[in-house]
Order: sequence, then C-alpha cells, then structure tokens
Amino acid sequence: MTKQLYLFYLIILTAALSSCTRDEINAPPVIVTINSKGAYILTEGGFNPGTSKLSYYNKTADSFYVNIFNPGNLGLYPDGLLYDNGNLFISEQGNFGAAGKIYKTDTNGTVVMSGSAGVNPYSMTIANNKIYLTNGPNNSVTVLDKNTLSQITTIGVGIYPQEILSIGNKVFVCNTNVFNGGTDSTVSVIDANTDNLVATIPVSKNPTSLAVSDDAHLLVGCPGDSLSAVIYKIDPVALIITTAYRNHKFGLSKDIVSTGNNEIIYIGGNIYSEQNIVKYSLTTRSGQSIIAKPTGGINYGLSYDNENSRIYVCVAAADFTSSGRFRVYGNTGSLINDFIITGGITPRRIALKK
Repeated sequence: MTKQLYLFYLIILTAALSSCTRDEINAPPVIVTINSKGAYILTEGGFNPGTSKLSYYNKTADSFYVNIFNPGNLGLYPDGLLYDNGNLFISEQGNFGAAGKIYKTDTNGTVVMSGSAGVNPYSMTIANNKIYLTNGPNNSVTVLDKNTLSQITTIGVGIYPQEILSIGNKVFVCNTNVFNGGTDSTVSVIDANTDNLVATIPVSKNPTSLAVSDDAHLLVGCPGDSLSAVIYKIDPVALIITTAYRNHKFGLSKDIVSTGNNEIIYIGGNIYSEQNIVKYSLTTRSGQSIIAKPTGGINYGLSYDNENSRIYVCVAAADFTSSGRFRVYGNTGSLINDFIITGGITPRRIALKK
C-alpha cells in the first residue's frame, strides 16, 4: 500500500500501543564529515523510535553511511527532508493528532536547532525564506521562519494535505481524496509573499506527486483508480491546467521527477500499491518500465541526479519491518549499486547535496 494509507493506520496504532509517549532511543550515530556531493536518505521507521535513520550516500566515493543523525536516533515517522544552502531540514510526524517536530542540521547531520511544529507534519518546502509544512489531520499548512524555526502562521487548505512544492513564491499543496468523512482532490496555492490562499485547482482523484517540468511548469500526478491515472501540467503564474497526460499503461503511484529532454520518471502502480519505475515522455505521451518492482519489496522513494544521470531508489521491505535498501541505477535502469540500510525501516525521502 502507499505511504499515505500505511502511515495513517500505523500512526494511530502506534499511538494506542505507546499511550501517546514519544520516548526516543539514543543510539550512537556514525560521525562523518560530509564535504562531497551525494544524497541524504531518510527512513520513516516502524512502530518505535530508533527504526528511523538518516543516512548519506557519497557519490564520489560510491560509499554509504547509515545513521548519521547526531545526537542518536530520530523519533516517530520522520517524513519531510530538504537540503537548503548548507543545512538539512527534517520533519517528524510523532503520534497521531499530536504536535510534530522539526530539526535543522549541518551538512554532517548534527542538529543545530529543533522545535515543535504543526500537527503530524508530513512534507515540506521552502519559499521566501520560510518553511511550509503540511499537517494532514489538521487540514492546514504551518509556516516557519527558516532561520529560527519559529512559527509564523497556519494556513487552512484542503483535506489531508500531503505533498508540497514551491515554484518561485507560489506554494502548491496536494489535498488527498478522503479523510474523516470528507472528500477532496485539489491543489491549494499559497502566495509566499502574503501567506494567503490564492487559488484552489481541481484535479483528478488522489493527487500524490508534485514536480517541476523542464519548462518550469508544475506537474501534478493523480493515481486515480486502477488505470485512470492523470498527470497535469499547470501554469504556475496563470494557475490553470494547460495539459493532461492520460493512458499510463504502467499506472502511477507517486514521486514524479524530471530528468531533462521533456522526460520524467515516477513510481508506477496505483494508490494502493507501488510497482515499477517508469520513464515517460511528455512529448510522445508514452512510457516504458525501466526498473522492476523488487522481489520482497517495493519501490518506495525516488530521486534523480542530473549531474551524472543516476536514478536513486528507496526500496522498502514488503513487510514494513525489515531493513530497507538504497539503490543506484543508470539512466536506462541498469543497477549500479545496492546498499542495505541496517536497522532503517521503510526508506522514503532522498535529498540531493550538490
């Protein structure tokens, strides 16, 4: 199943099992000095703190370091990850319906600042020197000062917002389909200059992915039901849909990424199940499967390094309790390296350090 569905039930169950506690397990981190290009990898973990890990892939040395978060381990369900101007930002959901947490680290993963943030904050973006966090069960976006992590305001959006992305000073928020009796399939637009909601764009069912196309337009991926997936191209200035790409024979689950030459890659399947990695041409409107669904696991997170044309994939174990993997592929889907994230369950986010 997809992360939205899995974590929704998992967080509720964990809250019941833990009686709303958030005691963190302190395990010694791997102390590294990161001065090379590469990628940070975040695992969202399982039922207990200590199963969430921050790791790093050094692409120059082709080496991998597990658990660089200092001090110790992360708490419950970290899911937001951003690298920005020498700092890494990590958001942590915590127990269902409770305040989350945000961390600011240096490039080595050492925390320099932290604080409470939002309600189960899931994903984040940065615009106008501010951090925008989606609060799923609160139907809102929390705005923080990037430098101090202090809260500026809270903005009401649609139902159970999840993915979020900024283009210039516009912030785009995916509102999911069903939560607590309500239904929604829209993209909310926030003006980062005023922090006002300026538009709501109707899209198809279950918007789960946001990306920027080669021509600086917004791409919105909607898995819909079964093979009814649609990818929309939206003008980020006029805030109107300009193109709808349909008939995705390999389906669509999440994580659209632009690779150049008017091509994108994404995780295929549907809202309930992640499958193959698909390369899709926005010019010819045709796709091909380039990376199969792994045996005993699922393709759970995706990124692309344009500098050396590498595809980065987070692989989660199908049981959601075993250690995940980080895999490096060539542009056509050939496997280059495969790293085990020892003790890190359900790897989800990748943030490139360029």
